[in-house]
Amino acid sequence: MGNTSISVLNMLFEYTKNSVLMRNALRPTGKICKLQRPGNSELEDIVIDPLANVKDDVDEGVLVINIYVPNLDYSKIQGHPMQSDKSQPNTKRLGELSELANEAFEDGEDIWDESGEWCFKLQQDGVYADTNNQHYLNLRIEFYSIN
Repeated sequence: MGNTSISVLNMLFEYTKNSVLMRNALRPTGKICKLQRPGNSELEDIVIDPLANVKDDVDEGVLVINIYVPNLDYSKIQGHPMQSDKSQPNTKRLGELSELANEAFEDGEDIWDESGEWCFKLQQDGVYADTNNQHYLNLRIEFYSIN
């Protein structure tokens, strides 16, 4: 019996929850969530979402992990010329979280579970602008399972 998109989502959720990404002192300030971020959150939330799950002798799938980071708030810097601007990414924080995420996913090496039945692998990462004065790290994670 193969894996469903939700079962793979649950596996990646558990792996991420117990990884260095969530154990390190620099971990994200928000929640780790499945499929959807909490409404109106301004924290550094992590959202895990499955994209596709191909059934075959070897199940293959792709999931994404988005880590949201609020933009810099220049209103907190008195006299700054861009005092009402929140459009600029917090590249320092994005960099810290990117390093933790890459460490958690072993810089793209295969990560097998203890039983040897399934594997996650970091395919790529990127940074994108969001509409709510924030940017997010986007990690594409490959999944393999031998049936």
